[in-house]
Amino acid sequence: MTRHTNTARRDGRGRQALAGLTTLTILSILIMGMAFGTGLYVQAGGGLTTGNIPATAPVTHGPMRGGSPVYPEQDIPLRFNHGQHLGLGLACARCHTKIGDSDKAADFNFPTGAVCDSCHGPQHPRPATEPANCGQCHTRLSAGRVTATLRAPKANLNFSHKKHLAAGANCQSCHGDMSKVRMATVLQLPSEASCLTCHDGRKASSRCATCHPSDTNGKLATRSFSDRVMPALVPRGKSSWGAAHDLAFVEDHRGIAKANPSLCAQCHDETFCTDCHAGAVRPMRIHAGDYMTTHALDARANTQDCQSCHRMQTDCLACHQRLGMGGGPDSKFGVGSSLRFHPLGWEGPPDSPQSHAFAAQRNIATCASCHTEDSCLACHATTGAAMPGLNVSPHGPGFAASMRCSALAARNHRVCLKCHEPGDPRNECL
Repeated sequence: MTRHTNTARRDGRGRQALAGLTTLTILSILIMGMAFGTGLYVQAGGGLTTGNIPATAPVTHGPMRGGSPVYPEQDIPLRFNHGQHLGLGLACARCHTKIGDSDKAADFNFPTGAVCDSCHGPQHPRPATEPANCGQCHTRLSAGRVTATLRAPKANLNFSHKKHLAAGANCQSCHGDMSKVRMATVLQLPSEASCLTCHDGRKASSRCATCHPSDTNGKLATRSFSDRVMPALVPRGKSSWGAAHDLAFVEDHRGIAKANPSLCAQCHDETFCTDCHAGAVRPMRIHAGDYMTTHALDARANTQDCQSCHRMQTDCLACHQRLGMGGGPDSKFGVGSSLRFHPLGWEGPPDSPQSHAFAAQRNIATCASCHTEDSCLACHATTGAAMPGLNVSPHGPGFAASMRCSALAARNHRVCLKCHEPGDPRNECL
């Protein structure tokens, strides 16, 4: 979807909108951002995501550590030069020995001290005859002893190195050119933009839950299951498919929700919308102005699920009758109208093609949302029945002598009495 505002306008409008928002509305924005995790833009390195982040976010979300919702902060007190090692002709798997069998993001894939010892001499453990050389790699020493070790919490992702390598990916595909990198940090971990080059719905699945953890309902888990102080997963930046949850999104979300409802549904259910739009927080402003004159197009095409918010009997039927489209109990309050819900010729004269018959056979429940049984009896009942009609047969020629007539009568003959009186010759199959 093409955005109709540029960055400067959005930033300015966001500040103006924030100034006029009530506390309740601000909380709604923050809750929406917390619950909506699709299309997260993570800067390489796990720093703060781009866009406007409300200053009240820590109050709403609780205490949060630094880093991103996907890559927690790391502390690697080591000296290492990737470029120097690659320049010697060493392959990545020479040091990262467990990558080929790693099938989850929680695996510890850093080189162990024993792997380093294969080139740098025995230090892990260090024989008594070997001098200590800890300072060659470790940066935090006290009295010749290491005082701090590596801290690298697991990434909040579903990821398998093994599957990606089997699919033909290599280290450079995700981590980039390491020949110019000294100590690798979260800056060298894959960004979402690089993942989407393959996860485009053709080469690989574009479903967000393919990589981002989800709950038992299939919704994205916008907060970590195991680490509650990790930041919330909020869509921001260029790879969020137009749904960046910045300060202006409370005004702009209607467009993306209509254009791509399945995107919203990956984090939100319908109750999330109705909690605001039922009138308690915000008025019912889901539809555009003058929508009443065009709503029939959506209702017929079923492009929107009207029944998510509206009840057919209490909304559609009552309004249509008041406008003169029906003869129900509300029609006496109607203003009168030449409008018709059904097109001209819908019921048709006897013995002509019946448009309404095809619709009734396909889904009689739809007809019953507006019509009662009396509507059918007014035409189809025989003139001598308890509720006389026009004696228009709905069965077609030769029905009385058919196997269908016998089968229906044997199953429930009382249905026949709706239109035919007892003793009527047409009440019996031939």
